[in-house]
Amino acid sequence: MKQIIVLVAMIVLGIAIAGFVMNFQTSAQTISSNASTAVTSLFAGKFPTN
Repeated sequence: MKQIIVLVAMIVLGIAIAGFVMNFQTSAQTISSNASTAVTSLFAGKFPTN
């Protein structure tokens, strides 16, 4: 019986960690996109393109 309880607890923990990782992925993509836009606008026109 204890093994079933541990199994269920591990599954719930795995689902919770997966949810956290997916949420972090969205945040990381947003931060990356904002940083890319900021750097691009900061250096726009500073370097000639050939």
